[in-house]
Amino acid sequence: MIHPFRFRDSYLLQRLARQSVPLYLERHLIQPRWPLWTALGAPVPWYGSGVATFVHRQSSTSQNPDGFVQARKRLGRPEAEVRYIAPQLSSHDRARETWQALLEHLIAHAGDFGIQRLYTCLPAEDEAAAIVSGCGFALYVRETLFRLRATQVNAISSAPSHFVRPQRETDSLALQRLADRFTPPVVLKAEGAFFKNGGNHPLIFQNWWQPGHSEGLVYERDGELMGALLLQRGSRGVWLRFLGDPMHQDVMHALLIESMSQLRPLDKPIYCGVRAYQNALGPTLHTFGFEAVTELARFVKHTTVSVQEPATSKTRLLIETTFPGIISSDVQSIPKK
Repeated sequence: MIHPFRFRDSYLLQRLARQSVPLYLERHLIQPRWPLWTALGAPVPWYGSGVATFVHRQSSTSQNPDGFVQARKRLGRPEAEVRYIAPQLSSHDRARETWQALLEHLIAHAGDFGIQRLYTCLPAEDEAAAIVSGCGFALYVRETLFRLRATQVNAISSAPSHFVRPQRETDSLALQRLADRFTPPVVLKAEGAFFKNGGNHPLIFQNWWQPGHSEGLVYERDGELMGALLLQRGSRGVWLRFLGDPMHQDVMHALLIESMSQLRPLDKPIYCGVRAYQNALGPTLHTFGFEAVTELARFVKHTTVSVQEPATSKTRLLIETTFPGIISSDVQSIPKK
């Protein structure tokens, strides 16, 4: 039986959280959240902090083990990230069935709430990736995860470039052009880069990796924006994402030098995801001491969103679809009087 988290589920969630599996590795690496405290702060799914936690309890009708799934809605977007799920697949021979039931319940509930897309990010060769794919999540990009240890960050020293400066709101159009030019359409569609108009404020470039106020550096030469490096800081690390032509290694080099000077001193690792269409960035990262850790797969699930329609529209649709050649062959015709 699956139901939204309730206070009496606290002990169960506390126990299950110790064996939970992160389904959005990017957030987990830089800003992990303890599932129980997150659930207690969101008693109603999707409202308030935007968190939804669903609990599966073993019953007489289902021998699947206890488990839970937790997701968080993205601020101002009809999207959510699936953060954690339990139990671990190795803990029970029917843990896979619990995962499938929880994910299917989450998908249906998110669609009813108006959430159009669910995202996961996990190791590509992990068994969890196969289960997520089997629940209807579509793989839209692979990337290599690079990591730079904190001791190496503090050891890097080089002269900064005068072409690099902090990102400004007025860079929105140029950043959008960079995204459109150097990102495959399937990725743009899956991640939904867009302009957000904040009333009287300028248009601000945002997407899934830049919710709200994120630090950013841009490389501008002769009035042209040639690249950008976006930084997401967390309590456990920093995540970097490059935007622009991956063949311009001098641009990436200058952006990395400036980012290291801003982050220093740092006692946390730095992560950078290099996607399949950005493989040319790998050699530049290696020169800075980054090491390849694993291959990640990003999935998206488009939900079925309920839409309310006026009764007059339905009546009109019924009338318009009863003409010969349009009416379905399995519908009986109206008898003549």
